This record gives sequence, structure tokens and C-alpha cells, in this order.
Amino acid sequence: MPPKIFTRGDKLEDGHYSVLEEIGVGGMGVVYHCRDELLLRDVAIKMLLPSLMADKKNVDVFREEARLAAQLDHPNIVTVFDIGAEPRNGREHHFVAMEYLPGGNLAARVAQGPLPLEHCLNWMKQLASGLSFAHKRGVVHQDVKADNIFITNEGDLKIGDFGLARLLVGRVYLNSATKGMGTPAYMSPELCRGEQQDHRSDIYSMGILFFEMCTGQLPFRAQGMIEMAMKHTNAPVPSAKRLNPEIPDVLDRVVKRMMAKQPDDRYKSMTDVLGIVDDLIFEMRVARMGLSPRSSAKRENIEAAEPTDEELEASLEQEKARLNAQKNSSNTVQVEPTVLPPGNPTGKIASDQAPQAPSNKSTDKQSVKNRDQPLIKKGERGEEVFITGVPSFIRDTPSSAPAASSASSPAAKSDAPPAVSDKLEANQIKVNQNEPALWTFPTHGPIGWAANPVISRDEKTIYVGSTDGRLYALQAETGSESFKFDSDAPILTSPIYLDGRLVVSDSAGKTQAIDSVTGSVIWSWEGPAPVLASPVMAGNQVIVCDRTGQVTALDIRMGRRLWHFSALDAIVAAPRAHGDSLYFGTRGGHVYSIAAHSGKLNWKYVADGRIVSTPTASVDTVYVGTQGGVCFALEAETGRLIWEYPTFSPILKSGVIVFTSVMFASENKWLYCCEKYSGTLKWKAPLKGSPGAALETIGASVISVSKDGWMQGFDTANGSLRFQRFLHKQIEAPPLINKDKVYLGTVDGEVSCFNLVV
Repeated sequence: MPPKIFTRGDKLEDGHYSVLEEIGVGGMGVVYHCRDELLLRDVAIKMLLPSLMADKKNVDVFREEARLAAQLDHPNIVTVFDIGAEPRNGREHHFVAMEYLPGGNLAARVAQGPLPLEHCLNWMKQLASGLSFAHKRGVVHQDVKADNIFITNEGDLKIGDFGLARLLVGRVYLNSATKGMGTPAYMSPELCRGEQQDHRSDIYSMGILFFEMCTGQLPFRAQGMIEMAMKHTNAPVPSAKRLNPEIPDVLDRVVKRMMAKQPDDRYKSMTDVLGIVDDLIFEMRVARMGLSPRSSAKRENIEAAEPTDEELEASLEQEKARLNAQKNSSNTVQVEPTVLPPGNPTGKIASDQAPQAPSNKSTDKQSVKNRDQPLIKKGERGEEVFITGVPSFIRDTPSSAPAASSASSPAAKSDAPPAVSDKLEANQIKVNQNEPALWTFPTHGPIGWAANPVISRDEKTIYVGSTDGRLYALQAETGSESFKFDSDAPILTSPIYLDGRLVVSDSAGKTQAIDSVTGSVIWSWEGPAPVLASPVMAGNQVIVCDRTGQVTALDIRMGRRLWHFSALDAIVAAPRAHGDSLYFGTRGGHVYSIAAHSGKLNWKYVADGRIVSTPTASVDTVYVGTQGGVCFALEAETGRLIWEYPTFSPILKSGVIVFTSVMFASENKWLYCCEKYSGTLKWKAPLKGSPGAALETIGASVISVSKDGWMQGFDTANGSLRFQRFLHKQIEAPPLINKDKVYLGTVDGEVSCFNLVV
């Protein structure tokens, strides 16, 4: 084992990178988990062995291959960010900085046995897509193996270490018979014979990997390098179907052809393999879902461009006319009051409600003017009314939804969940439910349903918006106020934190960038309608969605509008940015995918029920829940339906993806975990109360916070309860979980910090 080159806390390139921990040692060097202090992201730095770098030719090869790999911008290829050399102890330590992928590699997964067939095919498609992309650009991997395939937290695959195998020529797995290099179990016959390699050698190695994914074992076993080389060269290719009868005959033939002894007998390109695998996936989906008219009618794959300027202007004029009519009709606060039920003098929002966006700027200013006053007033009959209320298009969440059904979807029981015991099993972590908050800071208005706190880069400051019209900067350790920024209207959303600045939108439609230390305004942009969805970042753009369905991209530096798109329907939840795509849902039940760089429409899908939560996305799949009680899985590229799962109760909060699973919670107090590609139910767990916030993950736990104040953590593998705590607060906004602390905003307007032990 090579000696340690760096330890925790060491700096590279004059502080550009900080070493956090060593995460792996291989034949080429040591891999470290580091922090890029300039771009504020985690990276993996592969430090090449000094002995490899002793030869100047190796240094030249390393730099050349790293530059080629850096040009491979593909979602299924590990992104190379940087190359460099760090002098230490009189030696040059050359390194390459790449994406940090904490999910492990494919070798660990296939060691557990064969993958489920549909999941296997989807992962094969990802690998074929990535390798085909590289080959078209003249880059050959030369060392395809399960150890070089990495898994993201969203359960996607990325191919790593492109071209670095050339550094191992004459060094690893070398003998006089083959004069070759690479990993013996995946070596192509031509490599074993010492012949020239090209992209077809990668196809052979990928065929072995496909065989391993299908069966859980390698096609050839040998006692040593020479015996393995002989089997690659002469032994007949075994049948994967004999080891796993579920494998289709077509796939068995594909794998055999990929592993043909002669390069000319294999597929000409990985693109050919990609097409066949894609067809198999489609056939499996058709067989699983059936060709029901209901599924076909819902799919709306739109090729048209975005709405015309005339349609957009008409929509904006209608909204302006509505706002002016309200403004002229009254000078008082125009809200739709929510009558408190008997026995609820606290003024807390009912469990199925979220804060309301006032209708216009005169309303907003009046609200801000009176924000230090109690938010309770008397109604016409003397009843107490909570004046922040909720918009009708959010508030009218049905208490029960019609049972959504599909003959092809997995069935979910609609019976009530059993009571969750307050006593945890002996092997589970116990949490003191009565432990008080470390600190509490009161604002003068409820914390909006999307106004989750965010934390600064140095983890010393918490930022949170309130319906009292202020954005508060609080010290993370004590809760002391550093500054407060006054907006013109209630803030119902979460700010974006960037190094040195915050971006915040309010219910008057204004989006502002402010200094994260002083609160001074950097730029301001006036939108046409209230903003109920938190803004998000996509590259160097701030994406803002409003109540009329306008999606606007602003330049982060100056606030200049770059492009807009109109969905012509209310957007009340933040979009999801993934790669160059933005995914979002609307009140009318439409799911959109648009290009992040231009706003051009990719596709639209018509779902059952309103959508009031942010979609969850991975490289190839988008998941979204509806008020109709169905979770939909859609193909990210086309918007085609992959599967749907009925819960018979509204899904109002965002889910999470954890490796090969997608998890979501519904109002019937169940937490569901489904297989990512087939929708098969893996487990479900009962919740204490209806979900009050989007799901979060920390370590091996998925965290659910209920509207009644219960925070519970469940094992992502089997759904067992790992911890729970009663927070004594009514919660609508997602919490901020940072290390051993949890920060949350409450319906009564407090921001609190608790210890979290998991």
C-alpha cells in the first residue's frame, strides 16, 4: 500500500483544495475527498503514485488523457474539473480533480447478486449511452470494469477513469506472454494477444460487465493471469440466461455478440447496443403497464415551441387587470380568511394549509406596515380569523381523493396506518423527546410553507424568510440576529445562498439579490405576479416561477432577464434543475420539462391532479406526486410514462431518491419506498401525522417532519424506525439539517435550533 501523501486539513494549490479524508487506494494512486474552496463544491482528487510520474512520458500521457476526459460532458461520465501538480517533500504529485460521488461503485452492488432485470436494463442503457458518447469523440476507455463505474446518490451510473489505464502499460498485470495491462477479468482477447486495441475492446469489456450485472458473477474464472487470458482468447462465451432464466433471449444474444472473440464479429459501435437495450426497456414497460387507453391518453409529448408573444402578453394583461381591479376595490388587506375551528384559539394554520400570497403591492405594504401586530382578527360573527390564510388554489386540498387506479400499477392498501409506538427497539437510536430547543428566535409572521432556512458557506449564519416581510440573518450557534432585510411583501419562499450574496423573492413578485453580510441590495427585478415558489439556480441563472405560470431566467450578476417561458397556469412549487433541464408542475396537473439555457419546451405531460410539490429527478427519470394521490415516474428525455403508484391520498410534498429507490409520503400518513425503475413497492412505513415538509435524507435515514411537529427518521433500506422526536411545533416548511443540528421555521413564526442525534 502506498504511503499517505496527504492528511486531513492539508491544502493543495495554495488553498484551492482542502483535504477532508482519504477514500480509496488503487493501482494508480490514492483518492481523496476534498473541498473546492473557490467553487464551493466537494470533489474527488486522484493523486497519482510518484513512481508513475517518474517517467516524463507518463506525465505527458496523464495530462493528455485528462484533457480528453475533461471534454466528455455527459451525465453518465464522471466529470473531470481540473488537473494539477502539488509539490510535497521535494516531489511533484500530479493529480486530477473530478466529481465527488459518495455512492460507491458498481462492483460492490453486483457482489450482492444479479440486479432486477428492469433496473439492470436501465443501467445498461446509461453505460451504453456514456461509452457511445466517448467513442464518437475518439476517446477509448481501455479499462472498463465494475470498479470504474460509480453510483450517484440518485442511483445513476457514471463511468470514470477514462484513458488513465494507459499509465499502467508495462506495470500492472504484466507478463511476457501478453505484454498487456488492465484488469484480467475484463480484458479483451486482442489485449491478451498483445494486438492493437480500439473502441471494440471497450465493447468486449462492457459485455463482460453486462454479463456480471445480469447474473451476479463473471463469465470466466481462473487461477491466474495466464489462465484468464487463455479463457478470454479461446473459451466459449457462456450463456447468461442459463444462470438467470429471467434474462430475455435477445439480451443473452446481445451479451454474447459483445463478447465475440474477434473484434469484427462484435457490434460496430456501442450505439447499436444502446438501440437494442432501449427497445427492450420499452417492451418491458409496455408489458408491465399494458396498453390501457388511460395511460395513452394522459401522455402528451409536445413538439411545439413555447407560447407566442401575443399569447404571453394577453396573459400578462389579464393578470394586471385583475390586480388593478382588486387594488381599486379596497385599500385594506384583501385576503381569504380562514375561520379557526372551535377550541383553536392559537391562530395556527390548519394542517392542510400553507401561507397565502397577498394579491397586490398595496396589500403587501399594508401587511408589512402592520406586521408587528398580532395576525389574528375578528370575523363578521366575532370568530377569530387567521389573516394570512392561504391561496384558494393551494388551500382546497381534498381531505380524501378518489382512488386512482391502474391495472398495471402496484396496488397500495388504503387502510389507516397502525399506531407508531413511542418506544423504539433496543438496537435503534433513542432521542430525548423533551429536550428543549438550543435557541428560538421569534419573527412576526408564520414561516411560509416553502421558506426553509439556508446556511452560509462557513456554517455560521442561518437565513430564513417570514410572512412579516423580512429576511432574517441569525447566528447559527446562538440565534442572535445579525441583520434583517425588509422586503415590500411577505416572503413565502426560501432564499438562494451564493458566496457573498442572497437571492430572495417575495409575494409581490419582486426578486432581489442582497449582500449576505450586510443585507444591502445588489440588484432588484420586478416580476408581473406573486412568487409562491422558491427561486433556484441553474448554472449562472436564477430561475423564478410565479402564480401566473411565468418562468423567468435572471442573470445572477446583474438581475437582467435572459429568457422566459409561460405555462399559463399557477406554479406554486420550486422547479427542479437537473443537467440542462428544468422540471416543474402546475396547478392544472401538467408536468413540464424545459431547457435551462434557453427556456425552450422539451415536453409536457398531463397528470391526474394538481401538483403543489417540486419534482424529484435523476439522469433518466422524473418523479412527481399529485393531489390526486398518484406518484408518476416519467422518462426524463421524452416525458413518457414509466410507472405510476396510487396512494389514494394527496401527495403534497417532494420525495427523495436514494440510490435504487424513490421515496414519497402522502396525506394518509404513510411513507412509501418504490423501486426506481419498476415502481415495485419495497416497503412502506406509518407516519405520526401528515407530512408537513419535503422529505430529507441524512446518512442512511430518510427524514419526515409532520404538520403536528413529529420528526421521524426511517432506515432507507427497510423502512424501520431509527429515531423520532416531538418538536412541540406546527411545521409546514422543510427543516435545514446540518451535521448534528436541525433548524426549522414554524407556523407560529419561530425559528428554532435542536440537537439531532441519528
